[in-house]
Amino acid sequence: MSVTAKPRKFLRPGDFYVGSQAVRAETLVGSCVTVCLYNAKQRYGVMNHFLLAHPAEGKADDVGRYGATAISYIISAAMNRDSDPTHYRASVFGGAAVLKTDLADNHIGDANVKVAIEMLQRARIRVVHREIGGTRGRRVTFDTETGETTCRFAGDIPHKQR
Repeated sequence: MSVTAKPRKFLRPGDFYVGSQAVRAETLVGSCVTVCLYNAKQRYGVMNHFLLAHPAEGKADDVGRYGATAISYIISAAMNRDSDPTHYRASVFGGAAVLKTDLADNHIGDANVKVAIEMLQRARIRVVHREIGGTRGRRVTFDTETGETTCRFAGDIPHKQR
């Protein structure tokens, strides 16, 4: 019996995945944040990767770039299929202070995490997992069919699972 691997979808900054096909969505975040939103009842998930918490005045044209719009977008897309917030669980990754210069604004990651948590709470979606902060980027993988997430620090070699 042959097992078909799920297609891989790599999210770059400003991207999101809201399709109906089961995929293995992946991304790499530093100060950026990714939100993985999973519907456990109907077994589907959506994911984003945003750079900044809020758009500057008059700059909201790129939905995926900003947490305030990117999270709203994936919540809306998910809720169009099932509007019961108790069927969802969320995982939040990123928000690190990865820049090490005197001029670096290390508050970007904190603001990104804050907007993610606040928007999920406002939508009454339970956050079940967080890997946030620190000084290192993270590689995140999300199976949109099972809701399984894996996260490791960027550059780390994954351990073999037995």
